Amino acid sequence: MSLNAQMSQIRKNLSEPVVRFIQEPAARPIVYAFKETPVTPNQVTGLSALLSIGAAYFFSLGDARSMIQGGIIFEISRILDSVDGELARAKGMTSDWGRIVDGIGDYVSSIAILIGLMIGLPNSRGELLILAFLIFLRGLTYDYFKENMMSRINHGYDGSQRDIQKTYERLSKSHSLMLKIYFYYLQFQQLLFKGHWTTLKSYSSKQTAAHPVWPEEQRLRYYQNKQPLIFLWKWNGPDLMFFLIILFSCFSILENCLPWLSAIMAIQLIVTFIFHHYLIRNEKSS
Repeated sequence: MSLNAQMSQIRKNLSEPVVRFIQEPAARPIVYAFKETPVTPNQVTGLSALLSIGAAYFFSLGDARSMIQGGIIFEISRILDSVDGELARAKGMTSDWGRIVDGIGDYVSSIAILIGLMIGLPNSRGELLILAFLIFLRGLTYDYFKENMMSRINHGYDGSQRDIQKTYERLSKSHSLMLKIYFYYLQFQQLLFKGHWTTLKSYSSKQTAAHPVWPEEQRLRYYQNKQPLIFLWKWNGPDLMFFLIILFSCFSILENCLPWLSAIMAIQLIVTFIFHHYLIRNEKSS
């Protein structure tokens, strides 16, 4: 089977199980309904963020009924978060800018939900602050791994470096605050995975020298060799944590589950990160 024929399956294999088996199946009828309409992916992203703010309001009330209502609304928001990406692909509207907007929408939703929970569960604010940090860290690291893996397989090069360079080139034409934030978001990923950080002032496009593009056979071999790492990383995205928050909210046990939820999610991420760096180090030394 050719690389192009396998890309759809590879994308699925890189998706979080919660997204692949729960949110995406629920999103497909909505994508089908919106495909031939003027509705844009960015509009769906905005609606998803608004629903998250509505869910945060119910969470802030703190009683059992409101927590269930908040959980249901938040799950609808997460389904719509899957709709925007699928709709963009269905309409041929995928773009780097759309990815940035989607990422900002995710962070707005996350902040709103966590603020709502802190208001509704005042005795658990410490645990929720830890959870907020873990959600941010898991989202940032999973996003890097997934996008870098896709660019390696699909194009045969390190997409993170090209993403930084393209963002820098856009910033040279437009002093957008959103692009600056995204530039440093990418730099923080570089710091975590590669151990270096570059400020916007000191960055130069000449720093990203062209690297050889891998042939198809090497790309597929790389994908096969990274199966254990892929299995670990796809359980480390933020959607698993959001799903558990929704599930525990609907059963009115969220507050009691927060301490061990934070501990397990932190241990899981640390183990994956150690394994990731171990494999990468061995890969470079071999």
